[in-house]
Amino acid sequence: MPKANDMNGIKLLAALCILFAISANLSAETIEIDLSKLEHGVLGLDIEGGPYYIIRRSAEEKSILIREYGEQHLRSGHSDFMLIQAVSPDSTCALLHVKKGTKKYSNHPVSLSGGFLDLCSCAWFDLTGRRKSENCSGPNITPAPHSFLQNEVVRVGVDGHN
Repeated sequence: MPKANDMNGIKLLAALCILFAISANLSAETIEIDLSKLEHGVLGLDIEGGPYYIIRRSAEEKSILIREYGEQHLRSGHSDFMLIQAVSPDSTCALLHVKKGTKKYSNHPVSLSGGFLDLCSCAWFDLTGRRKSENCSGPNITPAPHSFLQNEVVRVGVDGHN
């Protein structure tokens, strides 16, 4: 019987297959996605200009970020979501999304609030894509070009706004 983490991976893979099939029928530059079914976690999207991650923040994660930055400074067009480049600005390795409280990374500060790890360098980032690494300087993660068309419907791609 598959473990819970295996099932999450299977669900993510299925969602990616659906998105790739949908994107094949749309412009290569943008895609519109209904995020209402996306639960807390991350969704990968590979379109021109990407790859991108779309993250639904938990209420607790959102609260932590609002206390630190204010609701107007969460680097997204919707406070529940973050849309970012899926590669590290440091190493160009894929970023690993870490949910708040993940036991595997309990010895790393990223597990206290959730965020992203670059496993190829010392860089780590919070759920706004801002660099939090004390010993590893460099740029923040680039937000994906996007605009929200409705509450949970987003256009992602090279002609999205941001």
